[in-house]
Amino acid sequence: MTIELNFYAQLKDYFGDKIDLELPQNATAESIRMALTAKNPLATDWLKVSRLASEDAFLTEEHRVAAGGTYYLLPPSSGG
Repeated sequence: MTIELNFYAQLKDYFGDKIDLELPQNATAESIRMALTAKNPLATDWLKVSRLASEDAFLTEEHRVAAGGTYYLLPPSSGG
């Protein structure tokens, strides 16, 4: 199955703005992290601390992703 994955902040340096990611059926949020780590191991530290979100919620690692879905990977941020 294929999902659309959008990246923010530092993660854009490793993956660009967005990619279509091919995953096995019944993939979870954790599967996304594993696939991205394999795609670019230099991003591992950022992937470990980033949150995966759907259109309206942050997802747990066990959350099953939907084919054709759009997801967002957000690294930690600070501001003032």
